[in-house]
Amino acid sequence: MIKIRKDMRLKYFLELISVMWLVSSCTSDYMSFKGDNMVQFVTKADEVYTFAYFTDEKQVDTLNIAIMSVGEVVDFNRIVKFEQVSKEWKFVYSEDDSQKIVDSSYVDMEYPAVAGKHFEILDCADNEATLLENHNRLNLRIVVKRGDANLKKNAYILKLHLLPSGDFGTGAVDYLTKRIVISDKLERPTLWKDNNYDCSRFIGPWSEVKHRFMINATGEKWDNDCIKRYIKGGFEYAAIRDFYLKKIKKELEKYNADPKNNPPLRDENGFKVVFP
Repeated sequence: MIKIRKDMRLKYFLELISVMWLVSSCTSDYMSFKGDNMVQFVTKADEVYTFAYFTDEKQVDTLNIAIMSVGEVVDFNRIVKFEQVSKEWKFVYSEDDSQKIVDSSYVDMEYPAVAGKHFEILDCADNEATLLENHNRLNLRIVVKRGDANLKKNAYILKLHLLPSGDFGTGAVDYLTKRIVISDKLERPTLWKDNNYDCSRFIGPWSEVKHRFMINATGEKWDNDCIKRYIKGGFEYAAIRDFYLKKIKKELEKYNADPKNNPPLRDENGFKVVFP
């Protein structure tokens, strides 16, 4: 009986220490922000936009890229500054370990997006946006354009980086840059990762040919929304997921059974298209 009480006292003591540490940590973080007004993008994930999902009638679309302020909300407008970056890091990986970086360099982008040709940022002048009074969030409205035929061959990159202004400093380092992919060919959805358990289990590695085959077989886009719903979704989507995957595999069998198709179906890298 005494032993149980000692164990309980020790447990409560350790939990108290943990709570005190968390409070201290949170207080320290809060104090580091006190008195500072900063801006950052709401998310750090890449934005991938492709016109490949739409008919030729769709020539422009508008993206909303959210920026938030950290600090006080005030009763006057404030200026948020940003710049377009045309350089990026290029990494060289080990031949023995695809995850090990052996060299890196900061180089000019091969396909930087061009203002007026690939995009236009609305309601901004000289790379400055206005955060309205009594608000802590704004949307950069970016019009993406389809007119350049090269978008069917190459994805162009719009990379925006937040800068200090007279009203704001800059926030968390990982949230200061937003990379936006603009394309007119199928691009890998950001949720379709080869090392993700759900993607690996149900659909396998991504390729443009596989992605297009899935679209043609089901009429679904298989973009982030589809993957979130059917591949990563809960039990309520399992029946629909299984129906679609069965249909895709059946269509692939039919394709490969036809000698006119020079089977098997292979992707743009020469690999056989398969599903788990």
